[in-house]
Amino acid sequence: MKVACLSLTLLFFIFWIPSSRANDCGPYFDNLTSPVCTNAKYIFWAGTMITAGLRITKGEVVDQIQQQAVQKNHLQSWGEVGGDIGFGYFNGAYVLGQFMFGGKNGNKRAEHMMESSFYAFATTHAIKYSMHETRPGYPNEHESFPSGHASFSFAFASVVTAQHGWFWGALAHLGAIFISFSRINDNWHYLHDVVFGMTLGLSYGWGVYFNHKDHQKPYWLGFVPIDNMRGAALAFNYRF
Repeated sequence: MKVACLSLTLLFFIFWIPSSRANDCGPYFDNLTSPVCTNAKYIFWAGTMITAGLRITKGEVVDQIQQQAVQKNHLQSWGEVGGDIGFGYFNGAYVLGQFMFGGKNGNKRAEHMMESSFYAFATTHAIKYSMHETRPGYPNEHESFPSGHASFSFAFASVVTAQHGWFWGALAHLGAIFISFSRINDNWHYLHDVVFGMTLGLSYGWGVYFNHKDHQKPYWLGFVPIDNMRGAALAFNYRF
């Protein structure tokens, strides 16, 4: 646990390094604030408003949707598959694959995925442990809002769309929808949990992208070959 906390703290301060040009909220914490300080704000505020509307009508609308989804069990045993693959495995595989086989743009794409996934994960869990909302089908668990599976999968989908275009992005979004719906189908999350998780994932995926594209935030991470091409090292490069 201590190692994990130290690792997360290190990553936070590395990703905190300011841009050479500020986004709408200034040069500090620019990735953390990117959902509301770049053009991703339209995604964030729209999703937040929808989430608020669903939460207000929880007893009238959301609970009925939840009951129907669980009773009909559309996914059957596939729901467990959605739950299993939604822990960020695709995000990690993408990062590793781009570092190793992504060519000249691989490092940038890997960093985009890593930053987006990290902030989506950190923000999701900070809210989870602050809200303590009970899961619909598991009254002893209080980590329902928002859905981490939805935030991870939609961060993945938005990065794929931004980096590879709408064809691959559409496939990634279909996968994210499947993963997110599986959490409702298997009674782990309410609809508003999933919608806000989706909102966080999308707004961080696009927010980090806009930081790099529109505000010239530098890329700084990469793998370089060492020891006569028999290994690789993680390289950090930042211009002050």
